Formats: sequence, structure tokens, C-alpha cells
Amino acid sequence: MNYNEIFIESWNSVLKRYKEGNVRFLSEADLRCHIFSECLKLLIREKMEIPYKIHAEKSILSPRQKADLVLGADEVIVEIKFEPNYPGVSKPVVFREDVEKDIAKMEEYLKRGAQHAHFVMIDEDGQHARNPRIKEEWKSMWIRRKKSYYLHIMRP
Repeated sequence: MNYNEIFIESWNSVLKRYKEGNVRFLSEADLRCHIFSECLKLLIREKMEIPYKIHAEKSILSPRQKADLVLGADEVIVEIKFEPNYPGVSKPVVFREDVEKDIAKMEEYLKRGAQHAHFVMIDEDGQHARNPRIKEEWKSMWIRRKKSYYLHIMRP
């Protein structure tokens, strides 16, 4: 199993548990932690080289611009966004421009040597799924009897 496969399997596992109602996220950090944890489990299971090559909040483009998750020797770079929808949360949590910037960063990561770049997002209220500037296809799901959306963009 390579680092890209590890990320994809981890994302799918976290998404499956979320859809089943076994986990709830209140922030992007919650989502990132669950994905990180799943990646680590797979790194251990696959007996990958120690120390495990997985980092959260790693500087890639500049000291001030950090990727949310990096696997391998900067081989797989992941940007993560989460727009929650629960009582009392001020909206939007994630601004439209930030989503668009993270998607654009994917090409920059590839130019700088990454083999794979991913953007994953869960949008609990559909606000970002309705953004006409995001051309990729959002998928819908029912979470706590409410329609929510998720997106996974992978390059290349």
C-alpha cells in the first residue's frame, strides 16, 4: 500500500463512520484528527517505515502556509475543510474564498513535487455545495436526518 492509497482508505473509513452516525465533528480539527488517526492505523498495519511519515499542519509552500495533512516525503498533500451545522454556530465557519484557495493550492503542491494532492470537505448545510465556482461534483448524504454534502478532489 502506498501513501496515496493510505490516505484514500482513511478518508473513506472516516466518511463511512460519519455517515453511520458513529462519529460527529464540531470543527475542521476534529475531522483532521480522525483522518490522521486512521492514516496512522494503516501505517502501522502496513508496517511502513518508522518514524511514520505523517504530519499535520506542515509548511509546504511557505512558513505561513501550512498543509492540513502530509504523508510520505511530501508525496501526498491534503487540504481539509469542514462547514458545521449545529445550533449556535456562527455561519459561515469556512469562507467561500478559503475553499477556492485550498482547491487552487493543489496545483501548486504538484508543481513543487507532490505526487498527489487532495481536497476533502464536509459541508453540513450545503452552502459551499451551491457555490457555482466549484465545478467538481459534490455527493450528498443524510446526517442526523439532514441532508449534508461532501467533496473529494484528487490530483493527479
